[in-house]
Amino acid sequence: MNTEILVLRLLHIFSGVFWAGGVFYLAFFIFPAVNAMGPDGGKFMQQLSRTKKMPLVMTIMGLVSVLAGLRLMQIMSGNFQPAWFQSGMGLIITIGSVAAISALIIGMFFNKPRADKMAKISAAVAASGAPPSPEQMQEIGKLKSQLEKGVKVMAWHLLFAVVLMATARYW
Repeated sequence: MNTEILVLRLLHIFSGVFWAGGVFYLAFFIFPAVNAMGPDGGKFMQQLSRTKKMPLVMTIMGLVSVLAGLRLMQIMSGNFQPAWFQSGMGLIITIGSVAAISALIIGMFFNKPRADKMAKISAAVAASGAPPSPEQMQEIGKLKSQLEKGVKVMAWHLLFAVVLMATARYW
C-alpha cells in the first residue's frame, strides 16, 4: 500500500471520527443535559469550553479530516479527472465532502467564534468576582442558543457525510 494513502486514511478517519463523534455528543447529549440543568448548565458549558480548549481542538480535527479527505480525493480521482466524479462512488464522495466542508465552515466561522465569545464573557465575570450582569446573562444565553443550533446543524451535515462516505463504494 502507498504510504501516503495509508497516512492520509488514518488522519482522515481518526480526525473525522473524533470530530463527528464530538459534534454528535454535544448536539444530542451535552446540550440537552445542559438545558435540563438550568443555571448550573451554563457553568458546565463554560468549563467545557475551557477544558483542553475544546472548541479549538474540534476545529483542528475538522480541518485535518477535510484536508486529508481532499488530498485522498485528489489521488483517487487521478488529480480531479471529471470521469471519476461522474462515477457513482465519485459522486457520493463528492456530495459527502460538500456536507463535511459545510459543517467545517459552520464550526469555524459561526460556532467557534460564539464559543470563544462565551468563554471571554465568562472569564470577565469570573475575574470580577461578581455575579454576571443582566446584559452578560442575556448575551451568554443568546450565544448559547445560537451555538446549540449551529452544533445541531453541523451534526446533521456530518451524519449525512459519514453515511455517504461509508457507503460510497457500493453505489
